[in-house]
Amino acid sequence: MRNRRSGLASLDYVLVLGVVIPLIAFIIVVGKDIMRSVYEMAAVLLSWPFM
Repeated sequence: MRNRRSGLASLDYVLVLGVVIPLIAFIIVVGKDIMRSVYEMAAVLLSWPFM
């Protein structure tokens, strides 16, 4: 029987290098802004009754 998955390992490498790594880099860059925004929203929600 012939292995039907022969040659598909290179597609896995292309998927990791071309899609997953740039997506992780984007999340790291944007993640700081998202965390800052969530912190600011939480601070506003907690402090508005005291204003």
